[in-house]
Amino acid sequence: MKKKQRIVLEGISRHGKNRINQHGNVWLLDEVRGDRMRLLSEHKTFKVGDHTMHDGRWVLLKNDPNFTWSY
Repeated sequence: MKKKQRIVLEGISRHGKNRINQHGNVWLLDEVRGDRMRLLSEHKTFKVGDHTMHDGRWVLLKNDPNFTWSY
């Protein structure tokens, strides 16, 4: 797995499905730390004040309760 690699998420819980609807299903790998990976949304979809940013979230590499993922 390489930094900026595209990861496709699929929501399995209500929370996961809502995040996919909000930010899309294609995410970019930012970092792997232990048993999880930090992903950034492909597009800037998160607004803070006057700035639009990428949403970021941690996803477990195995058995995440909210998402399944693939390359």
